[in-house]
Amino acid sequence: MDSMSYRTNRPATPQRPNSERPDDEQDTTAELPAPRKRSSKEEPKKARNMGKWLKMGLVALAVAAVVFVGWWMFVRSGSVASTIDGGKYQAVFFTNGQVYFGKLHIVNGEYMALKDIFYLQAKSTTKDDKNPQQTSDNTASDVELIKLGSEIHGPDDEMIISKDQVLFFENLKEDSTVSKTIKQYQEQQN
Repeated sequence: MDSMSYRTNRPATPQRPNSERPDDEQDTTAELPAPRKRSSKEEPKKARNMGKWLKMGLVALAVAAVVFVGWWMFVRSGSVASTIDGGKYQAVFFTNGQVYFGKLHIVNGEYMALKDIFYLQAKSTTKDDKNPQQTSDNTASDVELIKLGSEIHGPDDEMIISKDQVLFFENLKEDSTVSKTIKQYQEQQN
C-alpha cells in the first residue's frame, strides 16, 4: 500500500470563486463599505425610551433623597423634643462647664431656647471674723440659686442656645431642691 491509498469518508468540496461563496465564507480581506452613521431621527425608538426612563429614574431618586433628608431631620429633632417634659424644669449642662435651670424647648434643628432661667452661684461667707477675705469651701449649702436678669448687663429671661454647645440636659423632679427653690422664688414674686 502506498501512502495515498487510504480514503476519507469526507466528500471533496470544489473551490468556488469568491463571488459564489456564501457570506460566511467570503474573503475577509476584501474592502467592506464604511458603516453608515445613523441620525437622531433614525435612532431606534427603544433607545429613546430608555433615555426617558433613565431621566425619570434620576428625578425620582433625587426627590426620594430630599424627602428622606427632610424626614430624618424632623425625626432627629423630634426625638430630642419628645424627651423634654414641658411641665418640669430642666438642668442644661453646657460644654464650657456652666449649668442653667429653666424651661427648655426646641427652636429648630440647630437651636434650643431656655426660659425662666436660674443658675447657681457660690455664696461668699467667711470662716472666721479675723480674716474676712477667706471664704469657706464650696459645698451644696454654700451655693445660692440666682434668677437671670439681675446681672449688670440686664439680659432678658430667655436664652437661645446652639445645640452644639449643650452636652446634655435633665428633667428635674418636682421635689428636687432646685425645683422647690424656684417655686419659692415664684411665690415670693407674686
